[in-house]
Amino acid sequence: MSYYPPFPAGDVWSYPTRKLTERFVIIERARGYSSGLSKIYDEARFINAILYLLGSGRGAIVLIPDDDIAYNKTWTVITAPVTGTAPDCVSDRNDDTYCSWSVGASAVTDLLRVDLGASLTGALRIRYRTNYTNLYAEVYVSNDNTTWTKIYSVVSGISIYDDFVYVNGYRYIKISFNNTATVSQAGDIFSIEFYPDTVLPISKALNNIAKRVVVFVYASYYQLLEVISL
Repeated sequence: MSYYPPFPAGDVWSYPTRKLTERFVIIERARGYSSGLSKIYDEARFINAILYLLGSGRGAIVLIPDDDIAYNKTWTVITAPVTGTAPDCVSDRNDDTYCSWSVGASAVTDLLRVDLGASLTGALRIRYRTNYTNLYAEVYVSNDNTTWTKIYSVVSGISIYDDFVYVNGYRYIKISFNNTATVSQAGDIFSIEFYPDTVLPISKALNNIAKRVVVFVYASYYQLLEVISL
């Protein structure tokens, strides 16, 4: 077997000098498999890098709340809050504003509905607080605005909760409070946001960004890399 060098042997000392103009560091942030929705990265920090989300399945790299698409969609107030101005209090991309709703004993009260304009997949972010441990925050989805499917129901407490719920191909989203107590109770909603996902692999350049960055995957084998230029 013969071997041929990439340039004539006699020219080895005259090969042009190359100067390294860019250096970078690659950091693995996460890897694994998720059968459902998983938030694999959630940090608020200064970032000047590129995030690469590799693998098979679906996922997204999002800035909170910049990449939210629900804020300018069609919102319907089903039940007026007792405090705050809906829907602005939850659709304004501001976690400091909120609306409060009172829910009667052993009752389910539909609060808000948003029309995404098309059937979409992605993660719904809901930031909320209930005053008691038997007042449930619930999320319903529909494609015809008539038949609804409940995809999320969780009881919280007086702390503020920040949850992501996967919406798998629906146009309409409805938020409700379910009070299982025998007395009236109250709950607050601070933000409702929607972040579409896409098929992996994907990447996102974050140039001098001081924001909260969240990476989520759905039914995916994944590896998250951060590439930092030096």
